[in-house]
Parts: sequence; C-alpha cells; structure tokens
Amino acid sequence: MPSRTYRAEAIVLRAVDLGEADRILVLFTRHFGKVHVIAKGIRRATSRMAGHAEPLTHATYQLARGRELDVLTGAEARAIYPELRDDLGRIAAGWYCAELIDRFTVERVPSAPLFDLLETALRHLDAGYAASLVCRWFDLHLLDRSGFRPELADCVSCRKPLEERENAWNAASGGATCDACAHRTQTGMSLSVRALKSLRYLLVSDFANAARLRVDTVLASELERHMRLFVQHVIDRDITAARLIDEIRALPPRPAAVIP
Repeated sequence: MPSRTYRAEAIVLRAVDLGEADRILVLFTRHFGKVHVIAKGIRRATSRMAGHAEPLTHATYQLARGRELDVLTGAEARAIYPELRDDLGRIAAGWYCAELIDRFTVERVPSAPLFDLLETALRHLDAGYAASLVCRWFDLHLLDRSGFRPELADCVSCRKPLEERENAWNAASGGATCDACAHRTQTGMSLSVRALKSLRYLLVSDFANAARLRVDTVLASELERHMRLFVQHVIDRDITAARLIDEIRALPPRPAAVIP
C-alpha cells in the first residue's frame, strides 16, 4: 500500500485564497508535474509555513494524499529569490514564466525539463539578468520542449530556406515566412534580420551562452512582439502577466536620489 505522505521539490505557480485561513497552491513539482494542494491555516498570523506559500517560492514540500486535494503538511525552503521580489519588473517576469508553465502543463504529468527551465529562468532573474532576455529565452525553450517549436529556418509557406533579408513573422502559420510569400498573401509582421538571427541563437543556446547576446531596446521590443503573439496563439488566450509587464513599463521613472 503506497504511503499517505510524500515529499516533492516544487515551485509555487500561483495561490488562491480559500475560506478565512486556507489557500490552494498550484505547485509545479520536479517529479510529479503540476499538483493542486490545500494549505490549511496558512493565512493565519501564527502559521510557520506562510512564507512557503507565496508564488515563485522554490521549496521541498511535505504532502499528505487527500480525497480531492493533497494537503500541505511541511516545507523546507530551497530558494526564495529575494532580489527578484524586490524589483517590479523582475517579479512580473517571474510571474510571466510561472503563468506560461501553468498554461502549458496539465495535472500530474511529470516534466523535469520544464521544471529545470522554470528554475533556471527564476534563478537568472534573481541574479539580475535582463528580464526581457530571460523571458525570450524562456519562451523559445518552453515552446520547443512542449512541441510547439517555431519555424526559423525555412519559410512556413513555400518551405524554401529563408534568405538573410527582411522576412515576415506569422504566428498563426507557425513561424517565419519569406518576403515573397508574405507579400503574396498579405499576412505576417515584418521580421528583421537581427530578430531572426537572435531567435535562432536563443533557441539553440543554454542560458550561459544566451546571456552573451547583445539586445538593445529596439530589438528587445521586436522579439517580445513576435514571441508574445506566437505564445498567445498556442495557448489561445491573453497572457495576464504580459499586461502587467506593459503597465510597469509605462510607469514614470523614479526620480533620481538627491545626495546632500
């Protein structure tokens, strides 16, 4: 007979308050996939596990099997990402990655590669790497590991190799389109040579190598525009955290500190 309790390394994707003191956590575990659990009394001031129930917390959780939801009984922190939580842009990027993992996975289907991908993204956001670079690297590798790899080598319409010139991006068709096909069908968005090369490089690189890519504001904006359209087409809905990222970006800059 299997044990009623088990341990699971997991990252909290999101949390939903339940009743007066409980909370339902959506955990993405390394070995068991996505799991919904109930954390009883976690919102009480006396709860010792309250800090382990926040989104983007990485911990080892002690769980007890329940009839409908498993029950959180203990937790040991592995990473809380303090620098990420201290910056609006970084934490929004972290929520973005967590939201996409939630959208791309189903309950109780193990996927250690996706767990490692999310952990790598959060770790590098916490280390101070540019949120836009981390998110684009994450987008491409999430799509690749989930079976939705965008076409970046050949035209999705005529299947001819893409030339080193301005082409087009067609999310609905699965990736890049050559200029001739885009002109003929009047579809797609402009895809610069720099953007195409950058997407190719990010897709085949681990993060250590991806971090070497030089991305200015113009390129970052183009990459974000293309990847956001592609991901939204795959999941068939808007990305809530992407709207938050846009709102944070639109905030006026903080005034410079005055040194007496």
